[in-house]
Parts: sequence; structure tokens; C-alpha cells
Amino acid sequence: MGSRTQIDGFIDMSLHADGVEGVQRLCAALGEAYGFDHFIYGASFPTSLIKPAVLVISGHPEAWRDHYQACGYLAVDPAVQHCTRSIRPLIWQDLMLDPKIDEKPFTVMQEAREFGLVSGVSLSIRGSRGELGVLSFSSERTAQQTRSEIDSAIPDLYLLSAYVHEAVGRLVTQGSLPFNRPELTAREHECLLWAAEGKTSWEIARILGISERTAIFHLQNAARRLNASSRQQAVARAVSQGLISLQLG
Repeated sequence: MGSRTQIDGFIDMSLHADGVEGVQRLCAALGEAYGFDHFIYGASFPTSLIKPAVLVISGHPEAWRDHYQACGYLAVDPAVQHCTRSIRPLIWQDLMLDPKIDEKPFTVMQEAREFGLVSGVSLSIRGSRGELGVLSFSSERTAQQTRSEIDSAIPDLYLLSAYVHEAVGRLVTQGSLPFNRPELTAREHECLLWAAEGKTSWEIARILGISERTAIFHLQNAARRLNASSRQQAVARAVSQGLISLQLG
């Protein structure tokens, strides 16, 4: 477990991460500080429900990256699958000892060992706008050699993974990555929120005290910002990207 000074240093580093290279340096420094040899960060941003934008920052051996991609392992990677459905940190040893693990996911983990990714941990991160991030650290040492270190490091890594993801989110907002998240005006947000409740343009106008023509205008503008061809698609994209969500008061 790291000292408070060390953790504060990583937090400060995340707040000043400049571009993808800055995030890569942060992840590499985290891995080194906690005794790991490799890392990988991946995140999907719901710019589309079918083909979301994906960012990968890898500190894995190049040979493994090439093999992983050539075999299409992303679709069957058990660490990724776990992180899409749970926020609980995954220690790889636990996965390998699971008697219910299928053959293909087991093969992914077994072959990873051959490339130096012998033991490790994967952490799931959920963003405020529907993003899903996965941060994994791995070691060339066996699970028996690293288990106590991983158990001790998890609380710190769980905290710091949120700062890694926040740094990436900041790059998206700043336009530093090749995709962005649209920003809605307050009125566009209101109109879409009521459209998501099934209200017609006339009903939205009545609720907000504006003309029906104005309500339609704002809904069309929102759809344009979201690159949506219909009101229904605009609502779906706004929900998936966290632009409209449950109102708490």
C-alpha cells in the first residue's frame, strides 16, 4: 500500500496529464510503483450504440498486442467481460481457478502468460457519461509470488484508476482525442428530457411555457448535435452518453 504522499503525487500527476502520452506515463508510473511490469488502459465512449469510440493506451509487449488483435481476443477476453458487468476488481488468479471458465477465455489468459503477462489485476471504471474503462496491471512473476502485493495494492489502484479515467475524460472534453462528446444547451436538454418521457412537441411546449415551434426547433438542434436522424435516435444517444439522466430533485 502506498504512502499518502505517493498517492497525492499520482493524483497531481493525473491532474496535469498532457495528452495520451501524459496518461501513458501516469499508468506506467503506477505500475512500476506497485511492482507490476505491464499495464493497459482501454475505454469505450458511447458515441454510437453499435460502434462506440474506443481508446487504448497500452504498455503491453508489442508481440502480445499483435497476437491479441490478430486472434480477435477482445470479444472473449475474460477480464474485459468481467469489467463490463462488475465494478469489483478482478485478480487474474481467481479467474484461472474458476472451474466454470470457458475454454476460449481460459486460452486468452493462458497465452497471455506466454508473453509475460503471468499474473495481474483488472479494474473497471464507469464514467458519468456512459463510458466504460478498464485498467489492468500485470506482472511477469507468478500469482503465488504477487498475490499478497496485489491484495495490498488494490485499494490504492481502485482509487487511482478513477483519476486515470478522469484524466482521459478531460482530454475528450478538451478535444485532444479524435472524438468528442456533444454539449447540449439547457433548453435542448429540457426538451430531450421530456421527449424521453414520451411527450409530444405540443406537450413539451406546454410544460416549458414555449411555443410548439420553439420546442421543435430545440429538439432538431439537439438531434443535429447528436448526429441523430430522428427524435428517437437523439433520445437514445443522449441517454447512452449520460447527457440526460434521472432527475434527483
